[in-house]
Amino acid sequence: MIFSRATATSLLVLTITTSAPGQDWKRRSFPEWNDNAVLRLLTDSPWTRPKSVDLQWHKPTERPFRPEDIPGTGPNANKTFGSPVGGIGVPKADLPLRANLLIRWASALPVRQAEAIYRQRDEKLPASKLNEMVGVPYQDYVVEIFGAPAEMAHQGTATIELLAQQAVSLKTKSGRTLKPTRAEAKLNGLTMTILVHFSKTDPITLKDEEVECTGDLQVFKFREQFKLSAMTYLGHLEL
Repeated sequence: MIFSRATATSLLVLTITTSAPGQDWKRRSFPEWNDNAVLRLLTDSPWTRPKSVDLQWHKPTERPFRPEDIPGTGPNANKTFGSPVGGIGVPKADLPLRANLLIRWASALPVRQAEAIYRQRDEKLPASKLNEMVGVPYQDYVVEIFGAPAEMAHQGTATIELLAQQAVSLKTKSGRTLKPTRAEAKLNGLTMTILVHFSKTDPITLKDEEVECTGDLQVFKFREQFKLSAMTYLGHLEL
């Protein structure tokens, strides 16, 4: 599901301000969830973790030592050195310094159901469309990184997809590491959604206890843990 940056901010604010009734998804069956339940599932639930990250648009470069480069001396007294990571061609003042992300299991059935309800109510579509919007199960585990700044894709979304495939991973508490099979990056105005696919060939089970999702996308890093026992739905683990 792709939202605008403004909508993302609103959802994160609602995550903080909504109260216990947001757990309605535990007590009622789909599609009888109230709006709070839908927002909780999409913004702060066992399948979704909100995360605020610092954005680093330049990284240090390795270069031979030169005395004139010592800060406070010579013609370079007021200069800083670094190599651009993202945002080339964008005025530095316009680059955001922080991003509010959602790390979400987009392939999980309750997330797909909550997305369908959100869209159906937001677009005032008939309830008969809900099952169609939920769609069929994903063939892969899909972890969504939602809310990344669109400026990261100044060289095209393909560069972000390659980076995500190389730099994102899942590690279980039992010691297994899953690497992505592919990644998709989708732009929507000022934000970007990155969908990272992992094979189900060697499935994650409750015996793995926890899954940690990590990534170093150069402009930002993240690390988030998911407790598998909390991710059961309709009697089984749902990822």
